[in-house]
Amino acid sequence: MSRSRRKDTRRRTGCLQCKEKHIQCTEEHPRCRRCETLGLHCIWSKQSRKTQCQRKVPFQAVSLHSYIDRWIFLNVTAHDFEAEDTCIRPSSCPELDLIPALSPSPYHPLHSFPETEAYLLDYFIQGISPSCSLSASHNPYVSLVIPLCFTSETLRNALLAVAANQLCLLGRGHLRQEACLYKDKALQGVRRDLSVGLQDEGTIATVLMLCFQDISDGCSPSWMTHLRGGLQLMDSNASRRTPSLWSFFRMYFVAHDIMSHTAFDNGDADSYDDGQVSPWSENDDLDEIDVLMGCSRGLMALIRRISVLASTRAKVTTVHNAEQSPSSNAMVQILSRRAFSPSEIKNQAIATLGLHRAVVSLTQRLPSHSLDRKDLQAIAEIKRLAALLYLTERLGTRHEAAEILRGQTHMKRPSLETSAQSKYNLITSIITSISALPDTNTATLLWPLFVLGNVASENEEHRRFVLNRLFGIQKARNLGSVRRTIEAVKHAFGTRGVLDLPGDKGVEVRGSHWGHERYRFISLA
Repeated sequence: MSRSRRKDTRRRTGCLQCKEKHIQCTEEHPRCRRCETLGLHCIWSKQSRKTQCQRKVPFQAVSLHSYIDRWIFLNVTAHDFEAEDTCIRPSSCPELDLIPALSPSPYHPLHSFPETEAYLLDYFIQGISPSCSLSASHNPYVSLVIPLCFTSETLRNALLAVAANQLCLLGRGHLRQEACLYKDKALQGVRRDLSVGLQDEGTIATVLMLCFQDISDGCSPSWMTHLRGGLQLMDSNASRRTPSLWSFFRMYFVAHDIMSHTAFDNGDADSYDDGQVSPWSENDDLDEIDVLMGCSRGLMALIRRISVLASTRAKVTTVHNAEQSPSSNAMVQILSRRAFSPSEIKNQAIATLGLHRAVVSLTQRLPSHSLDRKDLQAIAEIKRLAALLYLTERLGTRHEAAEILRGQTHMKRPSLETSAQSKYNLITSIITSISALPDTNTATLLWPLFVLGNVASENEEHRRFVLNRLFGIQKARNLGSVRRTIEAVKHAFGTRGVLDLPGDKGVEVRGSHWGHERYRFISLA
């Protein structure tokens, strides 16, 4: 046989059966002709090149998370971003003219801003806004406030001030100058808008964010000024183009106004209304849990009524109190205050009993977009229990109110042991519920922890629990309102037990020692 012929007969492919016998395989698949004729098991050790080329690998998408914080280099030209739409449209279409056309761009959405502004605005979007709501899908800061800042320079300056201030609180002290600069620009913008009679959504949103910054910075009295201004701007503005945005404004301002009255009460009931007029609009669902506040509007309305009634009761000064403190200040109090008549005591007992029934029977319903949020339902229940504890501490238990209605004409406790046990059970229930939450360092628990810290609990484990949770919230965001709350709770731990000594004196002025004037400007919303 010639050399060329032997070379043609050599094959590197073929089944193992043919290779063992050194026979040229015909390479039919899945069985060659020889194996099929002899009934052999045709085994292929290596697929033919033709078969390998025909094999298809299924497509697998790459997650975008793998590209985060990585540089990606693309070979592109300007022609790659030109529109390739070849369809013919009419030259004039009024409906399409109202829709802004978005041209594709390879740049970051904030590339047109200066470097510092882009960094601060991105931090507000990524680092601050997500923690302002208990729902990632329904966050008005993300869906309403941030888009509005691109059309309102005044609001954008307020957001930049908030971001710079938050970074300062977290240790970036070199941004303090930027925080003051952008806040000053925002204030000047608000003054300019008000001077020309402009009170649009951007102006009110700016006032809201100024209030937001004052609270996070340290709860200076200026946040109350911005709060009152925001409420007045809302009441005087009739044109409301975006209902969802105005609903957010009302929720923020009204909720902070209600909760501010729970921080301290000096007995000045004249600063309140009668508490019967609802602060919410007719279209608001009072039973639905709000994802910003972690409770329903109905619960906040009840908290407001408790504060109003407790403020009225705190003005009581009996002859017994005056005899115990025959000083000039006490004499001024005697002239400005008076004891309640039996009929007034009875009316307050009726109101107290009604509030107890309303808080106990209150129903709080999850919103339709968060029906699976058991943690949100648990937070709302914790705040309901905290409201019941707040009511018990400020106005007494329902047993005390019932005893008055059965014929008593004074506010003496029917049983100190019953009141103490009722309060202890409430405290234990709240602590147990907070401990069961998946995240106990959320700022929405600030008010329940403040109430727990002001009820004069003598249990060291309860006190340690409250402080540990407050320190956890402070470590997460270091908000000024949290720092002030920690100071107020520590002060209450050292003074409440002295002020609430058992006896008729402490009973007659129940609720008059709630909070301390030094911490009256704490925001607890």
